Amino acid sequence: MYHVSDITRRLGIARSTLLYYQRIGLVSPARDEENGYRIYSESDLERLVTIRCLQRAGFSLTQCQKCLEGKMDAAMLREQLLVIEREILHLKTAGSVLRALCHRAEGKAPPETPGKNPLKLWHATFEKESPQAHLKWLQALGFSEKTATQIRCVSRNMENHEVYMEDFFKVFETMKRQGPGSRQATLSAFRKIENSAAIRNILEIGCGKGEAALTLAGVSEARITAVDNHGPFLDALKRKFTEKKLSHRIQPLVASMLSLPFEDKSFDLIWCEGAAYIMGFEKALATWKKLLIPEGHLFVSDAIWLTDTPSAPCKELWDVEYPGMCRLEDRCSQAEKAGYLVVDASLLPRQDWQDFYDDMEKVLLDLEDSLGERPAFQDLKEEIAMNRQYGDEYGYACLLLQKKTLI
Repeated sequence: MYHVSDITRRLGIARSTLLYYQRIGLVSPARDEENGYRIYSESDLERLVTIRCLQRAGFSLTQCQKCLEGKMDAAMLREQLLVIEREILHLKTAGSVLRALCHRAEGKAPPETPGKNPLKLWHATFEKESPQAHLKWLQALGFSEKTATQIRCVSRNMENHEVYMEDFFKVFETMKRQGPGSRQATLSAFRKIENSAAIRNILEIGCGKGEAALTLAGVSEARITAVDNHGPFLDALKRKFTEKKLSHRIQPLVASMLSLPFEDKSFDLIWCEGAAYIMGFEKALATWKKLLIPEGHLFVSDAIWLTDTPSAPCKELWDVEYPGMCRLEDRCSQAEKAGYLVVDASLLPRQDWQDFYDDMEKVLLDLEDSLGERPAFQDLKEEIAMNRQYGDEYGYACLLLQKKTLI
């Protein structure tokens, strides 16, 4: 629950603005029975975040309200688009005139600012302020949970999403791993679990083609449930564990990490390499904790900053790709706050990143030979170049956590 001061600080708006939103019916907070203060729910906060993000896209409050009610009037949207396009034309004209005057006054024009994708930045801002509000809004537009999640975390493009994701998966379905990591890194983390021989039930979330699941099956007697929402990844895993005669040990399951179909306290160990960001790190830890037995373990790797002053191009990329990135100590504090003991905190070896991007580059070269340039391919090439130039500024935190027992 949130009070007025919590909301105004979180959203950076004035108290009077918040109260105005209430007067015109955009939000309806409850009242504290004891003191009469306004109390805002998580749902109220998500609604307010959505309103603010729609306003950044040029919507009036009246238009915001209609969008929130699911009244997507095509004529209204087209009219608003024309208004915005006229404003853009005026601003571009003003910029051209100013550039010409600068050239006249100084003998040269100022350097042009590199173009940025405004839609990607808008989605990234929305995601940073509230992943849940972002997801709900996309679902309100008619996108499935899976598609909405892909728009949030990958394409950030509502218009050409299907084509983008088709090309994206052509790359990742071909790669050996779907994120930075290695067999040795998985083994190293697992061996830090005290009495690991007693583990009988493991859940891997966001398993991709199952490299970690296969490694865990090789060093334990546990039954492993491997979850991913992309069927072709699990098909590849099935082929691998059939070859290794591990069908009785690994159970693949197509499911969303946002709505896992398991009873509480079902697993001794939950494993997630590089996928927690899809839910948001803190929400993932809180949600998955319920699935662990008392004193059960969670291993999670997640992108973090290795410097307080990242280079501008690097920060610009990750502000879009993962707005929630922070430092290792912040992730440890979040884990402790969520009710975990931090058993071990380390960094994924730099070599694992290099191997991952070397594999990606080889796959991209082959695909471009046959398919040509594609937006998804270009974005991935930029990510490769960024890692090779600035890879010492960020990495994966590898956290082994243990669920605390309530006293």
